[in-house]
Amino acid sequence: MPDQLGASRPIAPYRIVIFHRLIRFYNNCTLLSALVAGLSVGALQFPELHPAATTTTQAAEGFLTSAACSAVFAVMLATMLSFHFDGQDSATRWDYGVAWIPLILLDWSIVAVLLGLLCWYWERGKGWRFGMLFAGMVLVFVFVLWLALTMFKKLRYEGIEREEEERPEREEEERPEREGQDALKEIGLRC
Repeated sequence: MPDQLGASRPIAPYRIVIFHRLIRFYNNCTLLSALVAGLSVGALQFPELHPAATTTTQAAEGFLTSAACSAVFAVMLATMLSFHFDGQDSATRWDYGVAWIPLILLDWSIVAVLLGLLCWYWERGKGWRFGMLFAGMVLVFVFVLWLALTMFKKLRYEGIEREEEERPEREEEERPEREGQDALKEIGLRC
């Protein structure tokens, strides 16, 4: 069966920079994920969450439990993938996609902790205090999203720039091989 999505094709050289930075981040990812898991399990010990009497409290419990589970899975995957990708110089599209999973799980666990605490605070202090907290969280979230997109574009540009610097060196290495193939074609032989 042919690979219709192209998952087994190598990634573009400018994405190798991002791939290697993802792999280097795995040690920090395990630490941050463990901290987020501890935070969410600690927040689940709030007496206001037991027993969950309202829908908002149940939502807070759900978000905090989801955060703890996602963070544990992020630790597990980051550890396994760091062993798998250690020292790997090239990667396929499948490898590149899989390499993002621990970071995505860490991001989700952080967002789930924030949503769980937001639901808990909503239950505790309704009114203008919740509105202020919600507005602040939205502003910070938009800023972080803008910063992440800016950094991603910068990493991509840096990788493309590095690829262009390496291209003349590769062309110099390939030139004698091409000249030999051209000479063989002239005399009628094929490579």
